Amino acid sequence: MLRALILCLGLLGTTGVEARCTGTDLRTRLTPEGEALLAREIKKVPFAYGNHWIATKGSQRIHLIGTQHTGDSRMRAVMRKLTPVIQSADAVLLEVTAKQLATLEDTLRETPSILTIPKGSPGLDKLMEPEEWQMLSLQMRVQGVNEQVLARMQPWFISMNLSRSGCGGRGLFAYRGLDDRIELLAARAGVPVGSLEAVGTGMSSLSAIPIRDQVKLLVLDMKSELNFDDQVVTLSNAYFEERLAEAMLIEDWTLYRDLNVSRKEVSRLLRQFDTHILDKRNRAWMPVIQRTKGKTLVVAVGAAHLPGKAGLLNLLKQRGYSLSRAEF
Repeated sequence: MLRALILCLGLLGTTGVEARCTGTDLRTRLTPEGEALLAREIKKVPFAYGNHWIATKGSQRIHLIGTQHTGDSRMRAVMRKLTPVIQSADAVLLEVTAKQLATLEDTLRETPSILTIPKGSPGLDKLMEPEEWQMLSLQMRVQGVNEQVLARMQPWFISMNLSRSGCGGRGLFAYRGLDDRIELLAARAGVPVGSLEAVGTGMSSLSAIPIRDQVKLLVLDMKSELNFDDQVVTLSNAYFEERLAEAMLIEDWTLYRDLNVSRKEVSRLLRQFDTHILDKRNRAWMPVIQRTKGKTLVVAVGAAHLPGKAGLLNLLKQRGYSLSRAEF
């Protein structure tokens, strides 16, 4: 599940992939017709562009900063521009703090349903076709996972471990993600840092996706022979160009295109992912943002949380805030 791979690597850590990143930006391959379609579709996305916006209401200013959880050397230039913003804030809100992340293992032990299929529900050996289950078993056996354990694992988590992307190794993880950099700077400047949700909430959101749809995506991941590095590179490049919404549209159009699956079904599955991991969490974050005290706040979250009808920017606009784009 590629969107899970991109959006959640910051919470889950590396996937053990050490292959060389071989991706290219898919936007460079668009035909004139594709470029025209992208231009039309992006107009339908509220706040499609920009990684740094300021929401103003009365005397309060909220800096909303879209982050990439995994590292990249290009973040150094970004941080030089954001440093005065962070240092002058009354408070910084992140998805979760480093202190919370340190308790993740305890959370997983206390809430095993985050990573495993609840007892009483059919296991993957029953939910998958026999040939699909055999294929999965063989691949996971190499990682030391026996069939009994595998049958009870959440499909989204298996997809993460089966990732064939070569962009998850040294190139990305040699540097801190933007969230980490912002939190470290805030701590050094004595700015209070808080969280928008409890640790493990993002994973729980993935586990809330219907198991049968998770299985469908897992099977597509196993069978697709596309170079997933293309998606990773496209998303990362688009992020630093402040055009992430474009890359997400292209992902909808191109993911699993080598398989016999309708684009309507792929869009449905990806839309369901977005609903759980983005939209529902955005709405849950709004009360936290609004009750945080301070005239100048910084809210730093994954960039995919900013645009769209259910994006944070549009939700703030609906609550009477005025929005202006700022330097990133």
